[in-house]
Amino acid sequence: MKHSVPAALLILLLVSGCGKVGDPRPPKVRTPAAVTDLKVSQNETNIVLTWTNPQKYADGSNATDLMDVRIFRDGKPIDTVPISGPGKQQTYQLKANGATGTTPIFALEVETQRGKSSAVSKEAGIEVVDVPGVVLNLKGVMDQHRILLDWDPPALNPAFAEVYIVRREDGAFPPVAVTETHWDDTTVEAGKTYGYIVTAARSTVPPVSGPPSPKVMVNAIDMKRPAAPTGLQPPVISDSGAILRWDRSAEEDLAGYRVYRSDNPDTGWLPLDNSLVTITSITDGSYRPGTYYSVTAVDESNNESEKSSPVRAP
Repeated sequence: MKHSVPAALLILLLVSGCGKVGDPRPPKVRTPAAVTDLKVSQNETNIVLTWTNPQKYADGSNATDLMDVRIFRDGKPIDTVPISGPGKQQTYQLKANGATGTTPIFALEVETQRGKSSAVSKEAGIEVVDVPGVVLNLKGVMDQHRILLDWDPPALNPAFAEVYIVRREDGAFPPVAVTETHWDDTTVEAGKTYGYIVTAARSTVPPVSGPPSPKVMVNAIDMKRPAAPTGLQPPVISDSGAILRWDRSAEEDLAGYRVYRSDNPDTGWLPLDNSLVTITSITDGSYRPGTYYSVTAVDESNNESEKSSPVRAP
């Protein structure tokens, strides 16, 4: 007596017999894309390499196992450094000792954890030059609503100090390049304290800087006296008294003038009036023959100048 196999069981046996387990495939090993933006610059006596690490493999997929960057100089490997990460900018610095006057050429190669290396990047190089030393005697003072900075050229390689780069510590504005040994900061706020650094540099493009100066701190409080007025003329005598005239002072923060008189040119000076004179002339109605006169300038911070050269009334 024959027994028939149920149809459902027969189908299941046929389906299960069609599949076949293949041999395991090894993981795909991908090659990283090459660095495409290598730049080389000089900072003081250092050579600086800057680049962006590849974000992709050469096949366009996202890079996930980048490990190192190999650095070549003139075709020979000089160092291997850990990668900062896919798509991230990275910097490498080395001393330029003994390289002045030469043009070293650099290139990069990226390596994965599985030992796959990218193509070598395009080469980049720079001519290494001597740089100026540290600027000397940097100082600053608040005057006329601005901080006035000045300094001396460096003692080392002063001929290479072709431009000076001024930086303010708070970063309120980009570094400023000047060719003179002074600069005015007109963006300060009275009463605050500001820090400045000045660096001498070669006027290459971009500039190659020497070492920075020590930072100088400047309190934005005006304690500088104006210059003494000039051009004070002997008084002209009229029916109303002695008329005095002098030249206008150049200070931007001038508040006015104070006129003094005395019977002696060396001592005993007293102000003609307690209030300041805001024009460059005044009449002394109580004039006496032989009286001496002198004028001072007073700024908005109440700093008073030295007295002008005295004149004597007839």
